[in-house]
Amino acid sequence: MKYLIGLLLLLLTNLSYANNYLDKNLKKFNWNGIEVVWLEDSSFPTYNLTVYFSGGAIDESKNKIGITELMFNEMTSGTTRYSKKEILDVLEFYGTSFGASVTHEYSTFSLAGLVKDLEPSLKMVCHIFKNATYPVKEIKKTIKRAETGLKNIVNNHGGLASRVFREVSLQGTAYSSPVTGKLRTLKRIRAKDLHARLKHFNKKVKKRIYIKAPAGIAGVEKIISNDCGWSDNSKLTKPSLAKTKESTKDKNTIFFVPVPKANQAQIRIGTYLSSEQTKRDFTKNELASRYMGGGFTSVLMQELRVKRGLTYSAGAYASAQQMYGRTGINTFTKNETIVQTLNVIKEVIERESKEIPKANFSHLKRFLKGSYLLGLESSTAFLKNLLFFDHIGRPYGDIYKFPSEVDAVSLSEAQNKIKELYDWNKQTKLVLGNKKLIPVLKKAGFKVKVLDYKKYL
Repeated sequence: MKYLIGLLLLLLTNLSYANNYLDKNLKKFNWNGIEVVWLEDSSFPTYNLTVYFSGGAIDESKNKIGITELMFNEMTSGTTRYSKKEILDVLEFYGTSFGASVTHEYSTFSLAGLVKDLEPSLKMVCHIFKNATYPVKEIKKTIKRAETGLKNIVNNHGGLASRVFREVSLQGTAYSSPVTGKLRTLKRIRAKDLHARLKHFNKKVKKRIYIKAPAGIAGVEKIISNDCGWSDNSKLTKPSLAKTKESTKDKNTIFFVPVPKANQAQIRIGTYLSSEQTKRDFTKNELASRYMGGGFTSVLMQELRVKRGLTYSAGAYASAQQMYGRTGINTFTKNETIVQTLNVIKEVIERESKEIPKANFSHLKRFLKGSYLLGLESSTAFLKNLLFFDHIGRPYGDIYKFPSEVDAVSLSEAQNKIKELYDWNKQTKLVLGNKKLIPVLKKAGFKVKVLDYKKYL
């Protein structure tokens, strides 16, 4: 314990050093109209290169949901020169790890490895972006696997509950559909659609490149400019991002998803956040969500697991994107204790929004500041933070303001924030489990609306 406290104090007293680190090691360049953010780090002879695309799944056709993620994931299925096996053999030979991530608002493609192998690895990735062919045979196999996975998700009750909950809680917004696609849309996607989507991202979507590597690596700019085929970004525009709107759902309703052979009930509770809420109150949102369900010492874990033995785990979050955010409480319980668990969650929200114990609050602040700074210890994690800050329009300097902002949050402000984020009467509530629970919930006074999980696959 003394060691941890000492480490925390060391981190907190070296914020000025960390700020100087940013000023000293962060460089920005313009490569043929593409902005490059380079974090110079010579700790190890490794690199991490991430391409940020300002487009995501937001503008997908309703009949082609999932096309963006499929397009990125299947670029390695073949090119005009190499087969899938040859591409993977080359990247594996150089020890290159790679992968894409797609959200509704933006997408990224990352590769990492040893600095000495950066040039051949990057050349192969650029070749893929420029010459991917999406062989029909490979795409059909991939879509078939994806469809089988969706059909089998009924065996993963936690995953199914989260999938249905997203669509229900964000109904009426542009962000409700899963970026992974749905059964009815995946079967409509053809190889030519993936070609068109890749061309759109190559030619019409703004890009920014983030690099964590030692200074002075030659040839990267030339490869990006000549091999990737990405032209000047200056005249490209970001796609329009839709704002969320107030849901008209009855917040007193339990949305119930019956599944066969369920001996436990999955619980999902939450709602959306407006862009104003996420940008204005980032620190307060983080503090409130961590207090409610950010670890073993969080209030939900203590009340649901430690004191009552109703569950093994419980978590809470308040996540943010540029134009929207989400709050949520995730847990599960035995069929016999579903009503008790829901009531305890309600009691915790109402109690903590009125009176947080001072000792708990002080402990939370120390924990939050320490865990936040430790999360920036890795330069790769630091780079990801810079990318996300650019996406949501926050200055890099806010990274170092976080501890002082945490200290400035008063007890009453934290209580009000819990009320705002998790007010029971404003939450969408979903339970997934055995259909025998429907009359149990109704008897307890809940309104119940039954949903067919197959409509969400």
